[in-house]
Amino acid sequence: MAGYRALAAVGRSVVDLLNRRIAEALPVGPRPTAVLAGTVDFDKVNSSPTAVIQYPAISVYCYKVSVDRETRPGWSAVGSVDGIARIPLRMQLLLAAWDTVVESELEWLGLAAQILESESILAGPLLHPSGDWAATDVVQIVADDIALESMSEAFQALTTDYRLSLPYIARVIVIEGRRDLTAEPVTTVAARIEDPV
Repeated sequence: MAGYRALAAVGRSVVDLLNRRIAEALPVGPRPTAVLAGTVDFDKVNSSPTAVIQYPAISVYCYKVSVDRETRPGWSAVGSVDGIARIPLRMQLLLAAWDTVVESELEWLGLAAQILESESILAGPLLHPSGDWAATDVVQIVADDIALESMSEAFQALTTDYRLSLPYIARVIVIEGRRDLTAEPVTTVAARIEDPV
């Protein structure tokens, strides 16, 4: 099972996969760079040489992390047997393309979709090593279906204008509890109270 760095490692894994495959598909000419972006990065797009998002780019933005309710009971059962807590998580991601030409943005989004649909299972060397993965860990990247209202609400919470985006879910990221926890010693004190009669 993965360690506490697993969520960040999944973000890095998606970015690394996109950059590797984009470089193979577009060996020459302008090509976007995939970046892991946060909300503050949307305010600084192409604003300085140190901005995270520089044209052309594909941003990978995690807008929500939630417990995977489908697999939670199974992992709880495993934890009750071996005494190690585990939490299965999902990451909701928005991929957006950034360029000066709208046709290029659409091409970059199409290329990102092609890559993630072709390699939707991240395992082994496709998982960034910072996640402390077990040999059996697998993360699936699947297209998400977000209602327009939910997408609008997400962008209303940001200071940036609405961007055409592709929603994805990374599932199931199982983070294992710490193994080094030791129980505190318990002392039992017995008191005998005698009846004064």
